[in-house]
Amino acid sequence: MQPADNEFDELFRKYTEDTMTPEEFRRWRLMLLDERNTARLESLLAALAETDHSAFGQDAPLKEMYANIRPVTPLKATGNPPRRLNYRQYAWWAAAASLLLLVATGILRWQQPSGKQQLATKYDVAPGGSKAVLKLADGSVIALDSVAKRQIQLGNATAQQVNGQLNYAPSSGGEAAGINVLTTPRGGQFQVVLPDGTRVWLNAASSLSYPTAFTGKERLVEVSGEAYFEVAKDAHKPFRVKISNQENYIDVLGTHFNVNAYPDEAAIRSTLLEGRIRFSAAQAVVLSPGQQAVLTAGTQTPQVVNGVDTSAVMAWRSGLFNFEGQHLREVMRQLARWYNIEVVYDQEVPDVVFGGKIVRNVSLTQLLKILTDAGIHFRLEPGGKLIIQPK
Repeated sequence: MQPADNEFDELFRKYTEDTMTPEEFRRWRLMLLDERNTARLESLLAALAETDHSAFGQDAPLKEMYANIRPVTPLKATGNPPRRLNYRQYAWWAAAASLLLLVATGILRWQQPSGKQQLATKYDVAPGGSKAVLKLADGSVIALDSVAKRQIQLGNATAQQVNGQLNYAPSSGGEAAGINVLTTPRGGQFQVVLPDGTRVWLNAASSLSYPTAFTGKERLVEVSGEAYFEVAKDAHKPFRVKISNQENYIDVLGTHFNVNAYPDEAAIRSTLLEGRIRFSAAQAVVLSPGQQAVLTAGTQTPQVVNGVDTSAVMAWRSGLFNFEGQHLREVMRQLARWYNIEVVYDQEVPDVVFGGKIVRNVSLTQLLKILTDAGIHFRLEPGGKLIIQPK
């Protein structure tokens, strides 16, 4: 490592630990503008971007991130023809802004007067977290969060809440089954282990309906919103997922797959990571790993997409936003669910396509800083109302 690399790494460390002086920050900015530091910055950013996010976006302490060095793609934005945003000279500022989002610290303090910073954060919104509501068969409701540890009695069955996860005791198949409904609000997510051992992760604004014991010939659950399934194998009792309010089903024996069935999305998408599933609508299609079934609203036949980037589909479960190839409205729908905000378009919707990844455990204004740098203008009002404005 060269002396210049040593200084760059040291300034990076101080930046992430929020101990950088204004003079050091000025040197840091100049180094970011030097293309010779490209590879080094990408490696250091990777230690933050690729940290274990298994606890739904909860990052490890910053000092523990430096050992995990891998390439990372900073957030970028490009427009569709005839509009195209050229960020060749802007690339380093995008990388610096991505770093800001990953460590949630510093840059605004030195770049903006204190009054402007206060305006930017006055109505800030915290990111979502592990929270849900469990509705029992008798109609009673239990609020779940990320910290409680308790046992819940469910008639003849029991479940343990451990932090942000609900674990049902294994079912013998002989007890009476009641229907439970686990619902995450906007700004919430949760994990449940069903009585057969199947694991389900619920994204924000989603719900899962399931029995406390699988007593019939099949294991039938119903989902709305987005969920990721790791289905326990049982060749004698197929696992079946019903898409809420529709006559669409996913049939599996043992597999890993993701379902995105939000009412405000233009299509239902089922993505297979492992095993095989059959997506049934008016016609059925069988998926192999890496394929996605897409049922567009108003159509009867699912379309099969090959070679899907499953890491992008599963970014939410890894504590990330993946905006690769997404238009502004698609991005805003994700933000609305995760931050529990209302998005309003003042006039026309800017025709911008984004790319890149950002962790989900940052505040809303920190994330919106990237959109501002990408040419998107907004106004954040009290009560979580985000107004997208024209230039």
